Amino acid sequence: WFIQPMLRPMLALLASGSTALTVGVAPSTARSTRAVSQPAMSSSDRCAVWVVGCGVPKRGMGWYHAKQVIEGDVPNAAVTAVVEPWFLGAGADSPPGKAFAEWAEAMKEKGVAFCDSVDAVPVAEGERTLALISGRTAD
Repeated sequence: WFIQPMLRPMLALLASGSTALTVGVAPSTARSTRAVSQPAMSSSDRCAVWVVGCGVPKRGMGWYHAKQVIEGDVPNAAVTAVVEPWFLGAGADSPPGKAFAEWAEAMKEKGVAFCDSVDAVPVAEGERTLALISGRTAD
C-alpha cells in the first residue's frame, strides 16, 4: 500500500531526467492502480529498480515492494535486481532461505538478477536506476 505514493513521483522525476526530488506522503486512501489502464512505456521512460534487502517471500517488506513493481503497480518501473546478502549467503540453507531460493528461481525467468551485494549488480550504461532499500531497524 505504501509503495504507490512514494515511488510514483520518484519514478516520474527519474523518467523526466530531473535532478530534483521531493518526496511526500499521499493520503491513506491511496488505492492500487492495477485496474487502471497505463500507457505503454518506452525503454527510455523505464526506471530500473534494485530491491536491496528483500527478505522472506510473503513476509518481508522488500519482497512485497518487489512484488508490487513486478506485477505492474508502478508504471515505468521494472525490478532488474534483488540484493539479498543473507539468503544468498549464510542464510541460504535455512527454511526461509529455501523459500527465498524458490521465489528467486521464478523471478529469474522474468529477467531479475539476484546478487549478494550491490557491487555484484549488473549496471546498464545510461539506465535510470532506483535502489529501494528495505531492511529492519536493527539492520
